[in-house]
Amino acid sequence: MGKPLIPNLFLNTIQKMTLKKNVPSFILAILIFVLVIWSCKKDEVSNPNNTTCDVKGTYTGTGFASTGGSSPLTYKLQDNNFAIGTVTPTGAAVTFGGYRNTCDSVILSVYYTSNSSYYLLQGKLSNNGLTISGTFKNLTTSEFGTFTISK
Repeated sequence: MGKPLIPNLFLNTIQKMTLKKNVPSFILAILIFVLVIWSCKKDEVSNPNNTTCDVKGTYTGTGFASTGGSSPLTYKLQDNNFAIGTVTPTGAAVTFGGYRNTCDSVILSVYYTSNSSYYLLQGKLSNNGLTISGTFKNLTTSEFGTFTISK
């Protein structure tokens, strides 16, 4: 075997010098990383308009179509944001869907079995939380109108 091109003693000296030069940089990088992690805080955002209030219950009222007709409405807003619609408070269910709400509005997305149409009802909740008034749109046809329902 021949002599190595670069003697081992020379390689060892270069490795030691390189390690000594990089150690302070490495420690500094670790310290900066730790400082950044500790100094970061997640801001807590509170938006009072985004909170939900309990609107569960039975609401009865009337819907007024843009064509001039009106019809009785009853919606039962239940657990897990499930909405069931009937023509009368004790009648058979004819509308099924869901709802979402904040403390000042309620939005229902439902399917009406009698005409096989999807409806979107968007209403404002009264200050006492007992009445929902707003507009409805039939998403299957061009029908639209207003409604008011109360507990």
